[in-house]
Amino acid sequence: MMFQKIFRVFWSLLGICILGGLVYISCIYPRTLGKNSILYSDYGKFYHSQRLCIEGKNIYSPIYFVKNRQNSALDHGFVSDQTTVRQAIIPLAGNLNPPFFTLVSFPLAYLKYAKAILLWTFFSIGAGWIGILLIQQKLDPSSIGSLQTCLLLLIGLMGYFPSFASIEFGQVSLLLLPLLVLGWCAARSHNSKKAAFILGITASFKPFFGLFLLYFFIRQEWRSLLLCVVTILACGLLSAAFFGIDTYHAYYQACHQIVWAASSWNVSLYGVLLRFIGGAEKNIPLFFVPHLFIFAYLFLSALLIGLLIYFLRPVPAIDSQEKVDLDFSIILLGMLLLSPLGWIYYFPLLCLPVLILWNFSKKGLLPISLPLLLATFLLFTNLPTTLIPSNDIKANNLLHVFLGSSLYFFALIGLAVLLFFVRHLCANKTKRHFESIPSSLLLLVYVVVFLPSIIGMMMVSESWIRHAASYSTEYTLIS
Repeated sequence: MMFQKIFRVFWSLLGICILGGLVYISCIYPRTLGKNSILYSDYGKFYHSQRLCIEGKNIYSPIYFVKNRQNSALDHGFVSDQTTVRQAIIPLAGNLNPPFFTLVSFPLAYLKYAKAILLWTFFSIGAGWIGILLIQQKLDPSSIGSLQTCLLLLIGLMGYFPSFASIEFGQVSLLLLPLLVLGWCAARSHNSKKAAFILGITASFKPFFGLFLLYFFIRQEWRSLLLCVVTILACGLLSAAFFGIDTYHAYYQACHQIVWAASSWNVSLYGVLLRFIGGAEKNIPLFFVPHLFIFAYLFLSALLIGLLIYFLRPVPAIDSQEKVDLDFSIILLGMLLLSPLGWIYYFPLLCLPVLILWNFSKKGLLPISLPLLLATFLLFTNLPTTLIPSNDIKANNLLHVFLGSSLYFFALIGLAVLLFFVRHLCANKTKRHFESIPSSLLLLVYVVVFLPSIIGMMMVSESWIRHAASYSTEYTLIS
């Protein structure tokens, strides 16, 4: 007994040290390169909009920057005329968040940028922790009192490469996780109106959450559907009243200036097709048949929506809470596949379907094959890769980029197939078997899934520390 206590204390202390190390790694970027200029983080674009809000200007005003003279051809005498100098001014990709996002977040702009991005990082980490622990508490209340379980969940979240990417880019996915989880909890408690209100607010931050309207529509929960729509409209009207209706026109224009959808981290149908057959962007596709793009995209999107509708249909044989779990999970996967910009830094939202599927296996539904398949797909989403922009996908690397990014895409498809299979088993009341995988093997699987990403995170962070000074002088913001 004494040995077991010592063993548990040792593993708890080790887990705390690993978690602390991962938090430290996640904070390296905002403390080094990220704090130097708004050019080096997506949060920089959000901060720029927040500052413009305080100054009473259009929050979607473009940001321009220029390569510093010592890093440009000007220093080597290759160009000398004034026209060429003007052409060196480059517009930065804009803030694609709706006006409501800036309305809620603009108080951060009263801080200096270095402090604001660090605070944003801490908010993201804290929100992610709250979200994943709340999921576990709802699925398995007895396990949440175990320090080891909580540490494994938090280490998994912080050691997940897409979580790292979300934090380093200053993205919003971790901040939206608690809202998503609260909506799911309300739906599980048969409080659909509360779920509709929360999901309406969430969709006001990121429009692709509007796919949850389909959830209420298929279930014929008309009042909840109306409440969700009204909430979205109310948030939009509030933003329009604060910023002016012209802001929405500027937002619309910003969304139509996207030229990076073929980048390797975009795993949506749209991005995959751009890399596969080509389209309007400058990447070199695997097969150059861009005239088929619109037809293929519309056909596959319609097929996916049809499958979602089939999945969401009421099935009386399935327990109501399990049906909500399955429906929310499939909608999250549908969001990432259908949105033209389903980037991997939204993958932390997948902790909901992953933990739901894991909970099904713990209850005895495919207790061996389900967690092993789940670990395989989780590993595919967790492999650290370099972001390759659209215009950098050339003939010499297109196969490498296509195959690497396809792992993320097929992992999403694999998770969707698992959900369909689990739904089928639940609907047919398949007998459940209660054999399970040994704990030692589960720990080994856990290490295999997360060790590559943690090593990748450490290598990237070490590079930022060494090169932050040189990177920070490469470009200059034009105010």
